[in-house]
Formats: sequence, C-alpha cells, structure tokens
Amino acid sequence: MILQNHLEHGVRVKVGQHFGTVRYVGEVPNTEGEWIGIEWDDPERGKHSGSVNGVQYFQTRSPKAGSMIRSEKLAKFQTLEQAITEKYISTEDTLRLDSEMIRAVQKQLHAPLFEIVGMEKVGGKQSNLQQLVDVSVRYCPVNAAGDLSSFVNLQMLDVSSTLLWNWTVVASIAEQIPTLQELNLSNNRFVDPYEEQISMLAQKFQNIRKIILRSCALGSWSEVVRLARMWPAIEYLSLEQNEIGYVEDEAPYIVALSRLKHLDLQNNSLRDVESVRNLGKLPALEELLLNGNGIREVRFSEDCPHNEKVDLFRQLRTIYLRENPLQDQCNTFNELDKLARLEHVTLDPDPSVSYEETVARIVGSIAGLRMFNRSTISEKLRRDSECDMWKLYANQWAEVRNDAQRLKAFFKSHRMYPRVMERLGSPEQFLPDTRKVTNIIHLQLLNETTAERRDKKVPKRINLHTLQNLIVKLFGLPDSTSSLRLYLLDRKRKVRIPLENHGKSLDFYSVEDNDTIVFE
Repeated sequence: MILQNHLEHGVRVKVGQHFGTVRYVGEVPNTEGEWIGIEWDDPERGKHSGSVNGVQYFQTRSPKAGSMIRSEKLAKFQTLEQAITEKYISTEDTLRLDSEMIRAVQKQLHAPLFEIVGMEKVGGKQSNLQQLVDVSVRYCPVNAAGDLSSFVNLQMLDVSSTLLWNWTVVASIAEQIPTLQELNLSNNRFVDPYEEQISMLAQKFQNIRKIILRSCALGSWSEVVRLARMWPAIEYLSLEQNEIGYVEDEAPYIVALSRLKHLDLQNNSLRDVESVRNLGKLPALEELLLNGNGIREVRFSEDCPHNEKVDLFRQLRTIYLRENPLQDQCNTFNELDKLARLEHVTLDPDPSVSYEETVARIVGSIAGLRMFNRSTISEKLRRDSECDMWKLYANQWAEVRNDAQRLKAFFKSHRMYPRVMERLGSPEQFLPDTRKVTNIIHLQLLNETTAERRDKKVPKRINLHTLQNLIVKLFGLPDSTSSLRLYLLDRKRKVRIPLENHGKSLDFYSVEDNDTIVFE
C-alpha cells in the first residue's frame, strides 16, 4: 500500500469527486512545504499544464489539466480488503440501525405486516466473506490489495473508478483470489509494466477470463497487445471509450489474444479499412463491437470470388456497427457476406431508404444471417428479401450477362446474385420490354405456281381481300384473275394454314413479322 506521505509519480489520487494522477512531488520556490502536482482526468479541472511561474514541473496532455495541491486535500487510501469489509460486513450496530429504519417505515406506512424476517441470518451471511461471489467497490479510494485470503468464492470484482494505478497491485489481487474470473478496471489509469515484469505477472492472471478497461486512456492498440501478454487466459476484453485510433498488423497479438472471443472497441477512433481488416486475424473472435468509431467503409478483400469466403474473422458470429457513417451499405453487406460464420449484424438503417428496404437488402445479401438488430430472421423474410434483390439487380445483370469479364465483376460486387438465380432462375421476366411497338409487319409473298417471291411491308390489320388486290398488282397478274387461295406457311409445324375468310385481317390469323404467305 502507498502511504499518504509516500506519494510517487503515477500514483492515483482523489479530491472530492475528481480523479487525477501524481506527476510531481516536491517544493515550489517562494512557498513552504511539499506540493503535489496533479494531472486531472477532467482536462478542464486544473489551472495550467504543469508550469508554475514559468517553471515546467510536469507536462499534462491538456493545457488546463494540471494543479498543484497540498497532500491534506487527498482522499485517504484504502486496501481492497478494507473497502470490501466496510461495504459488505454487517455489524450489530448496522443491524440495529436497519431494524429501527424498517420499524419507522412500518409506522409511517401503517403497514404492520411489513415484517423484519431473518435479519440476523441475513447479517450473518453478509458477515461471512466466504459467501461473496460478486463484489463492487466502485468509487472507493482503493490503491492496494490487503489480505484477500477470506474471499474464497469471489468470481466477479468491480474496482472501477478507484485509485488502482499499478499492474503489480492488480496481479496481487488476482493471485490472492484464485476463483476470480472477471475484473472491471474501468476509469482507472495504469502505469505501463516493465518488460521484465510482464512474464512474471502473467502467472498471476492465469485464471482471469474477462477484463473491462472502459475509459482508461489507452492510447494505442500496441499498448493493448503488450498488456494482453499478461492475460494468458483472456476471452472477453472491453476497451470502450479509449483513444485507440489504429490497429496495427502485428503478429504478437495472434498469440497474446489467441483465446479472445469477445472484443468491445466501441467509441474509439478506428475509422480506416485496414484496422477492421487487421482485427480479422484474431483466430478465436466470435463477437466484435465497433459502434461509434466513424467507420465509413468495410472492405476485406477485392479478390474473393463470389462462391468463396475470406480467411479473416474465421469464427466471428456477431458484429456491431451502429453509429458509423457507412457510405455504401449495399457494399458493406456484400463484404460481410464474405465472412464464413457471420450470423448477427447490428447497424443503423440507411436514412435514404425505408427500414424495410434496409432489412431486405441485408437479409438478401448475407447468406448465413440469422439475426438483424437483435430480431430473428424468418425463412419467409429470407425468401422475400432474396426475391427483392433478384428483381432489384435484374437490369444490371442483363447489361453484362453476355460479357464474361463484366459478369464476373458483377458477381463479385453482388455475391448473392448467382445463388439467388440458382433458386429463382433468370430474372428476364422483370426486364423492361425494349421492343418498339409497330403496326407494320414484313411479309414474304410466294407464288406457288411460278415460285416467284416478293417482300412487302403491310399493316397488321390489313384484311385478306385488300391483300389479294395488292398481290395482283405486285406480281402483275391479270386484272381478270379470280379470287386467289391464300395460305400461311407455318415452318415450325411444316403445314399450310388456309386463310379462307377474306373479310378477316392478318391479326385474326396471328400472322407475325417475317411470316410467309403462299398463294395460288
């Protein structure tokens, strides 16, 4: 334990409700006694950046985060043992006060049936430290471990917003409580361990599975990776609201975080494509929280064929992408379809389309999706969504279907389309009819007697009597020629269909463009 008169650089302190870190201990010219230089967590809490009367005693990250104070203003330190005992142990005095308070409530509420049942038993259970499983000493001025041998069943410990500052102290806590699996260390500031300390401390953290480091001013992913070497069994890591801006492509974290299943990086600054892609190398990661990072684009690989998956995020099942300004959600969905085991996605709907359309796009695009924004996807919704996508991209498919290279590129950017076509077939029925509507058809007229042919464009609605007169003039037949016998030559069935009613039009007999009319 750090004694009150043995403050040193890096020690965490508390004044009122404000937390800070000791950056200087010593004298200030023209004043008496010892001063403590503090860098406050609140960047507006202080008066300067560590400079007093032109002398720079320490340096803060913000221009008004520093103060010089006397040690008497600091909150008194506690060991973890003292803090738990003070908060959780029920003495005879506290039981008496509790009883008096409940009787006062009975009287005020006129509720005599509101009885005190088993207060002594409850007090006895709380007084038995061996029964504690989940403990929180949040906001207590804890900066040392103490004797923790009594906590034989403790599994979850919340020491967030305390005065812990040294990983050696945290390791001592973990070592003394072998049943401990979860540590909440949020809103604390820690001094980096020396390189030679890391392997030694790792032996003491061997039972810790879950660590929460929310708002701990961690400045880089490299720093996290270095700390992770102390946590050989870590499976759940929360790094929400830190200052992580880039995830390096570092081989060490493949080992240091090889067992990590859950990673919370919400409200950091991971805006670039490479950072997200590099996280994909974590071999056991199943759940990734990236809400509020300013991500504009998700891109895993440009060379992944539409019928294959990328070798990234091999175990990932859930990804959170809310509060990110994704520029092209359809492209994002196409990229997410490249992940082999993805089942659940959460993100904000595209404001330019309806929520229903956003649902249709993501469900129709990601083959293995089971949940979207915590709602289960039914098989009917999946079928309907795939059908919507089938129709939506029909025109684009039609434009490239006869060009192998362009079709390949289309399938890469719309991975779902080949598999939807396999189920639903060609979308040609949804293509617009680009044929020009005309009342003129082209006929071939054949004189069966002389084998003479003529081509002629005629109106569809011309009647057979008028057509007969046209044939007489066209072939130069005698005006005295009696009525001609006309036939429609059906090449498919290799038959001749007699056109006997000369008052009917060509439409009546379904004569089409390029058909042949035989006469004799």
